[in-house]
Amino acid sequence: MDTRYTPENEAGEGLRVLVRPNRSLSLRAMVVLFAGIAAFVITIGIGFSLAGAWLVLPFAGLEVAVVGAVLYLLLRHIDDHDLIVIHHDRVMVVRRQGGRERHEEFQRYWVKVELRRGRSWYPSRLSIGSHGRFVTIGADISEEERRALAARLNELLRRT
Repeated sequence: MDTRYTPENEAGEGLRVLVRPNRSLSLRAMVVLFAGIAAFVITIGIGFSLAGAWLVLPFAGLEVAVVGAVLYLLLRHIDDHDLIVIHHDRVMVVRRQGGRERHEEFQRYWVKVELRRGRSWYPSRLSIGSHGRFVTIGADISEEERRALAARLNELLRRT
């Protein structure tokens, strides 16, 4: 998890908490990984095809297509994050997921942070909101990081 806390500045932008899941592959690393896998698999497929086992080549192409599709799905979510901005009178939550952004705003006085435990092996859910309207945040981070984030947000919201 990449959690960054930015203190409130003179311009009144508020305290910012940015929550990002760990993304170990950059765009360049994804391209290099795909090129390496594709070259290796196609080379083996061509070798078997030249040896007379021509049916291996279409399956090698299918394998490359599946790896490409999976990397494309990962690429679509490379910029997913949750941004919580705490002002002196309100709390803004911006959740970016799959290229779409969702903005929610709450009055700071009424905001609650809820960490609901999951049943048996299900993960917990961290929500922030008020008056029955809650937004789930930190869904892509680990259980320990989610607990630490809930404690940190409760601490920041109690500050005056």
